[in-house]
Amino acid sequence: CESSTASASNVSSRRHALGFGLISSALALAFDLPTAGTGASHPDYAWAVAGEGLAGGAGSAAGSSLRRQTAEERAAIERGLSQVTKGKAPVLLRLVFHDAGTFDAAAKTGGPNGSIQFELDRPESRGLKRGWNVVKDLRERIRSQSGLDVSYADLVVICGAWAVQVCGGPRMEVQLGRRDADAADAPGMIPDENLPVSGIKAAFGRMGLTTRDLVALSGSHALGGKGFGDPLTFDNVYYTTLLEKPWTDTKDEMKQMIGIPSDRVLPDDPESRKVVEEFARDETKFFACFAESYAKLTTLGGYSQQV
Repeated sequence: CESSTASASNVSSRRHALGFGLISSALALAFDLPTAGTGASHPDYAWAVAGEGLAGGAGSAAGSSLRRQTAEERAAIERGLSQVTKGKAPVLLRLVFHDAGTFDAAAKTGGPNGSIQFELDRPESRGLKRGWNVVKDLRERIRSQSGLDVSYADLVVICGAWAVQVCGGPRMEVQLGRRDADAADAPGMIPDENLPVSGIKAAFGRMGLTTRDLVALSGSHALGGKGFGDPLTFDNVYYTTLLEKPWTDTKDEMKQMIGIPSDRVLPDDPESRKVVEEFARDETKFFACFAESYAKLTTLGGYSQQV
């Protein structure tokens, strides 16, 4: 996914995510034909990430290496996921960001570590217990059916990738090896949806992610009934709708309810708008960029993937 000019803005308050520290990582995307039987109409995406090792607390990657799933693990995970209904996809995808989005590259804390299980009573986690219950039940099914033990952190990422695929998005391979935290991550790390665009960019910059990542990952809001087309279809309608700005129609109360504040600020920001327009024109490019940004989000903290 080619990068456009994308830099995080500095904001001088903790709420707006002070303390940046960009992760140095090199990503490579490989494109293969769709896997037979998946019903996918777009290429699969597999990625390799070489990340900088970071020190950290419980559940930190600390330079750990991920590995490909074995055939036995893949079969056990697929059997477990076969019992999850498509209607759970939106909350499972949201769960990924709330688990990984606590990462602070400067402090070397947080990230995709399963700590969301200790954070479900926080205001920003409203509604996520439904998603966590799916992950918890999935782990128990895998254990009981195959005797295999997959970490909660890995299963959160796997469920998010499944959610994208089952709703028509790209098929994304997930490698295993993330370690579970034994306590909650620091509070106040998930960006408030009412922040100005500068604050949202700052929060992503704190994690080591770019404005391009921000816009790509925001495409996950296509799922879940926020008004961006079919709530269970992963496509680029999110971006075409952003450009139409239906919420500005003062005569239609239903249109005024489309999106949340963090969506609505994107087309008004020149840097973000360029990416929004690009993804609105080209769904294939959106899928490729989403896969790359999802890989970055779910390996924050120094994880490196097997090529």
